[in-house]
Amino acid sequence: MAYGDNIDEGYSEGEEHLHFYYNQEERLKRAPKIVQDYYSGEFKLNKGFRVLVANRGNRFILIVLVLCLIMVGFTSLFASFDKGKIENLNFTLSAFSFEEEIYVSLKVNSAKRKSFPVNSNAENSSDAKKSGTEIPVKVDFSCFDADKQLIFTKTIEGIFSGEELYIRTKFSDYDILSVRSDVEALERKCTLTSTVQRK
Repeated sequence: MAYGDNIDEGYSEGEEHLHFYYNQEERLKRAPKIVQDYYSGEFKLNKGFRVLVANRGNRFILIVLVLCLIMVGFTSLFASFDKGKIENLNFTLSAFSFEEEIYVSLKVNSAKRKSFPVNSNAENSSDAKKSGTEIPVKVDFSCFDADKQLIFTKTIEGIFSGEELYIRTKFSDYDILSVRSDVEALERKCTLTSTVQRK
């Protein structure tokens, strides 16, 4: 006999002891069906793909996940960060290396054959009125290295007169991996980025 086997704790002298009776069969009669199935061995846990379509809530979440994956895949495959548009002007940024130089080019062309508003501050206003188009384009080129640190910046301006315009520059640093251009035209802005292609 171990110490404390015949010691009753928590009761006063003469107080009746509480007795707890536990009957599992009686308890299972009032339990939900899923609990009854579990104890009888009939309960089967859904595994794998069946869990995702087991009920309406899970099916809804599955559909949302699939749609999100499709949208992310579509945007990552077809998104082009080196192209942009301001009204009817299309911009395409490209950058490549040759020897120890990085050559950067911004191509500006018209999306539609349409006359643009004439810039009243143009130097040759009579020529601008004859052609019907003259749009100043301002470009801020920014160059970045592998650590995304800004190395160089350069601002160049050009005038788009309806035909293709190339705004070009070069940088003398072989560590440049990407170029960003902030384009301003028709009082609007767009940002393009391009990785440097090694040749």
